[in-house]
Amino acid sequence: MTGICTALALEAGSTPLTVVTVRTLAAIALLAGWLLYSRIPLRLGKRDLAIALLIGIPLCINNYMLNAAIGEIPVPLVVLIFYTWPALTTAASWLLGKERFRWRAAAGLALAFAGVALTLNVPLSAAQALGAWLALGAAVLWSSAFLLTGHFFGGRDTRVPTLYMMCTAAAVFLAACLLTGDVAWPAGAAGWSGLGGVGAFYAYALIGLFLASVRLGATRAGFYMNFEPIASVALAALLLGQRLAPVQLAGAALVIAALFLFRPPAGALPSRRS
Repeated sequence: MTGICTALALEAGSTPLTVVTVRTLAAIALLAGWLLYSRIPLRLGKRDLAIALLIGIPLCINNYMLNAAIGEIPVPLVVLIFYTWPALTTAASWLLGKERFRWRAAAGLALAFAGVALTLNVPLSAAQALGAWLALGAAVLWSSAFLLTGHFFGGRDTRVPTLYMMCTAAAVFLAACLLTGDVAWPAGAAGWSGLGGVGAFYAYALIGLFLASVRLGATRAGFYMNFEPIASVALAALLLGQRLAPVQLAGAALVIAALFLFRPPAGALPSRRS
């Protein structure tokens, strides 16, 4: 729904910078409120604070590129291209020696990029091609942020570091708004509903993911996130009238199948906690 709300606001005349700034500020307020309600200290050591703020830079660029991509191409196409990030992360982990090569993951790697190739196997305008590149760039940057977070905060609670990463993004976005004046509010009820909902849905998803990670384990929670591309295709068709061509749906099926191949072996999945 974050992507759907973003598209509604952009279609009503808002700008990617406006939407991503509002989304980030709302998410920070809601996440900080939840952390305080849960009595989780917001304090970080100097080193951890500095690292979190720096990881916020690729996260910030990722957020903007995703919003800009949604302004150029349909939401499900953005999500499908973006979901090459598990393939990119796996390939980077192999190259960095952080993960052992697995043939199943290699098959997933091939399927993911074959699926994206099929989804893009339609005539694209220059703006649509730009949107595809923006979505792919967002996947690369998210993968980078994911790897950095795992390297510096692996095995630790990442809720508070995530809050500070988002603070970096908010500072950059606010500065960009002031310097460029690229702020435009949407017109009409649908546009304002999108702008109002984008921060709430994003924060809800973020908090839900943290809670799921605690209850189910991070690996299992991440596996269930594979439902996102399916939901995006369905919701975009239902709420935005954005439908993919048959060849693109075939590509979507390959991308989704690839995500399931990235699932760790059964013995690696932690058991569900009550």
